[in-house]
Amino acid sequence: MKKLLLILFFLIFTLPAHAMSIITDEEIESWLADVLKPIFSSANLPFNKDNIHIVKDDSLNAFVGDKNHMFIHTGTILNASNTNEIEGVLAHETGHILGGHILRLKIKIDSLQKASLASLIAAAGAAAVSGRGDAAIAVVLGTQSAAVNALTSYQVTEERAADETASILLSKQSHSIKGLKTFMEKIKAENRLSGVEESIYFRTHPITSERVSFFEEKLKKETNVYHNKDLDNRLKRIKAKLFAYLSPLRKVLKKYPLTDQSIEANIAHAIYYMRQKNLNTASRYIDNLITYEPENPYFWELKAQTLFENQKIKEATIAYKKALNLLPTSDYFKLNYAEAVLENSPSRKELYELIPLLEHANRNKTHVDAYRLLGKLHNALGQFAISDYFAAEYSYAIGNNSVAKKQLAKALKQPLREDIKLRAEDLKAKLSEETKKTSLF
Repeated sequence: MKKLLLILFFLIFTLPAHAMSIITDEEIESWLADVLKPIFSSANLPFNKDNIHIVKDDSLNAFVGDKNHMFIHTGTILNASNTNEIEGVLAHETGHILGGHILRLKIKIDSLQKASLASLIAAAGAAAVSGRGDAAIAVVLGTQSAAVNALTSYQVTEERAADETASILLSKQSHSIKGLKTFMEKIKAENRLSGVEESIYFRTHPITSERVSFFEEKLKKETNVYHNKDLDNRLKRIKAKLFAYLSPLRKVLKKYPLTDQSIEANIAHAIYYMRQKNLNTASRYIDNLITYEPENPYFWELKAQTLFENQKIKEATIAYKKALNLLPTSDYFKLNYAEAVLENSPSRKELYELIPLLEHANRNKTHVDAYRLLGKLHNALGQFAISDYFAAEYSYAIGNNSVAKKQLAKALKQPLREDIKLRAEDLKAKLSEETKKTSLF
């Protein structure tokens, strides 16, 4: 498995070791995709929605990794006043991609810090099989202060270049740079409170007051900018969802009081009561949402999740199926639905119907929990050798090679269907190659 370096470009390296948690959510990732795709189009970069990742972290931060993977902190989303601020942040990170900063920085500190991006994302997907906003896994990435010292002076010029590129990319889409300016002002305020700007030692970007001045000059030249109000409305709902999932319960009703009857408040209220296992009250708010927008797949997903977590598996299966019918392209919904079916004593017919669904969900090897579910499915069918093979694929995908070898060896000792045997031999070759790489270090 190729080892890849994660590069953090905003406010990073504040602890000797940084634990990064990735969460998965179809609605948030789809919204981010709709924001990022035009920016990548302006940059003539290939776009892949699966390369968008949400980091569970309160700080105002975003960063890019190899192969154009884009990471954005929940703190950035929650603190954004509008979509234009997120556009600015993502355009800035795209500027790092276009500037080749990832490769040059990777070469500069290759001996200081390495991490397996594939394993990170795979492990996160494995922990968040349901695709729920509250599901996450912490993956520890070692970060030493020596690496910080090596980066600080190098990153200053890269940040300035990325700001310039961001202004060009936003201009091509007739989008304002104002959002990047106002968000930089928020970072400046946060830095002032934390004392970051007082320490040159840990500064990995230019002084934000300088950057704000740069954006102000660019703003003077802007004309005929376009703002997408629909994306702003979606952002309000996403912020309500994230806040209700991630904040202490006592804060949820303070921000979204029960007297607030807006859509976003109803979302927050539903999640608030769901977290307390109050099925009846949570269902009342969810049903209100579905009455208002009966074809909204995310409301049906929320209903399904609430039912599933309250052990109403049959009803949850129906709701997940409805969500999937409304959004058949969602791999998360496919996994959610399959998980519910497998928990509901499925017939052999139902099991066989899940196989193409799960295979398709994992066609890009991104949603690797499909392997776990396929293993469980084939075990229920009595196809134990195939079950062992998929268990091995799952272990390999999340970086547990020693377990994968044992599971694969067990599978290969049994009769295997020809197509599965070929895949098993391919996995054996990959594990062997990984062993050779490891022995070099």
